[in-house]
Amino acid sequence: MRTLTNPRRGAVFPASCRPAPWSGEMWTPDIRVGTELPRRELPPGDAPLTLLATMTVVEGYVTGWAGTDAFLRGLNVRLGVPAEAGDVVTVTGTVTSGASGVVAVEVRARSARGVHATGTVRLSW
Repeated sequence: MRTLTNPRRGAVFPASCRPAPWSGEMWTPDIRVGTELPRRELPPGDAPLTLLATMTVVEGYVTGWAGTDAFLRGLNVRLGVPAEAGDVVTVTGTVTSGASGVVAVEVRARSARGVHATGTVRLSW
């Protein structure tokens, strides 16, 4: 079996794990700067939102809006006030850029205590 070696980490992967070469053109849906994503409210339940849970919420919010053809290019999240158990977190987003086939969405998660997280998610299709 052929293998691929990652020179930075020395990991060896079977060649079958390598993605197939992509031969199509990039497709970007007609999304205008300033487009507002639908608002989403979620209760944290019995535990506070950690950094990883918050990043999962932000990623799921944007990719749920973008659809199954979207590819996540980057995720940058900054935490603010904590979201404690029982808080309702409201997530909103706005498209801020659509240059060179990559769409950037600015996301904000708020609770009654204030802004829980802000971030930027970059997508392509």
